[in-house]
Amino acid sequence: MRSIELPISRYDFILIAEAPVALSPFPGLTLRGALGHTLRRIVCATRMPACAPCPLRFSCAYPVLFEPYAPPDHPEAVRYARLPTPFTLEVPFDPPADRFAKPAPLSLSPGDHLSFGLTVIGRAREHLPYYLYAIMEMARRGLGGPHQPFRLARAEMHTPSGPRVIYEEGSPMDHPPASPIRWAVPDLRAGRLAVRFATPARLELRDDLVYPVEFPALIQALLHRIRALQAAYGLLPDFAPDPGLVEAAQAVRRAEDHTRWLDLRRYSTRQRTAMRVGGAVGTVVYESPDGFEPFALLLAMGQLLHVGKLASMGLGRMEVIPL
Repeated sequence: MRSIELPISRYDFILIAEAPVALSPFPGLTLRGALGHTLRRIVCATRMPACAPCPLRFSCAYPVLFEPYAPPDHPEAVRYARLPTPFTLEVPFDPPADRFAKPAPLSLSPGDHLSFGLTVIGRAREHLPYYLYAIMEMARRGLGGPHQPFRLARAEMHTPSGPRVIYEEGSPMDHPPASPIRWAVPDLRAGRLAVRFATPARLELRDDLVYPVEFPALIQALLHRIRALQAAYGLLPDFAPDPGLVEAAQAVRRAEDHTRWLDLRRYSTRQRTAMRVGGAVGTVVYESPDGFEPFALLLAMGQLLHVGKLASMGLGRMEVIPL
């Protein structure tokens, strides 16, 4: 098994509920909205109603993380006026065992923990102190409502030598430099492979939702996401996927499918309406006569950076299991 070094940092946070709490069944929907709102309120210096015309949009911590614009000297400035969002959330989610049941709200009692992770890409990692303070403020003001306060108990950063505490309740913040991550590329020479979608994977091809998840569609979705992130943030200096990967994926058979489509709903403040944001959850087993080694790098990157739409909310978290 080989590993690759990437300009990506990963952080873990533990919040403690200070009152009875009822959150969305998928807390990533709440966390992303609350973090974005709080971060903008804290760091916005111009108080302009939108980031697009703001002269600070290329350096301010909020647009760099939530609304990244390509500076004029960026090599992809002509192609991407807006860059892909440089973060994903890792949130707890336990879909109901009954495929016809709706996910229950996440209920917490005072003293219960809510843990989540944040994976940040590229230069957005430079603003860690702002993110940390925004999470503290977000928790204090309440998630899902002002009467559901939390407090930040602990924050850790992944480093090559193990977790490093960057904040602990009652202690000052630590401001370490961004630590790149080393990520394992699995050995996938075997002819069977399981992919578990731990959170709903919302794949789209030609503006159509994809279900069931055939292997060529999974590879196309991964290529689309990783190519965009590579162009925007330079993940790998020599990233050049084989142009025949999608065609090669056609030979892969979906042997077992234990997935289901799970609908979630979120309220869009911008569009002022409730929106469906569901996707496939569960495990699918693929078989290939030639093994999966040509797809190993893409699948490894998918485990780290998710696949499909709304990854910044935590959707599309996948696990690759060689069989």
